[in-house]
Amino acid sequence: MHGFLLSLRLGLLFGLGLVAFGMDRAEAASAPCAVARVVDGDTVILDCLGMGQFRARLMGFDTPETHRPRCNREALLGQAATRRLRALLDTPAGFAVQLGGWDRYERRLITITINGRGVGETLIAEGLALPYQRGRRPDWCAHLG
Repeated sequence: MHGFLLSLRLGLLFGLGLVAFGMDRAEAASAPCAVARVVDGDTVILDCLGMGQFRARLMGFDTPETHRPRCNREALLGQAATRRLRALLDTPAGFAVQLGGWDRYERRLITITINGRGVGETLIAEGLALPYQRGRRPDWCAHLG
């Protein structure tokens, strides 16, 4: 696991960096980020130079809860989504992080893309996530039947 995180950080520091909303490219290049830890399928801990570590919520999709799931099916699918996000971020191609605003839980809103495709698109296509654009979150237990 340590080697995984180190390779992610080094990859990002050497050119896969951060493009942030509200920042020009010069500012973004001065603050590269790495994923320090995957919390669950749609939440990570980012480590950005000059900003330290902080919790970030991936935008545009929702995955089942792994912390306090409402049913066993939700817990199992949430664990699968978490494992898949880790695997996606362990790509030799690297990934790009875009920073957005903040949510009501004081998490930074971000997108992560790999070769131009959002990780959320992949998780949705694989049945591990649902599209989410604010508002009421999906009832995973009802959705999973």
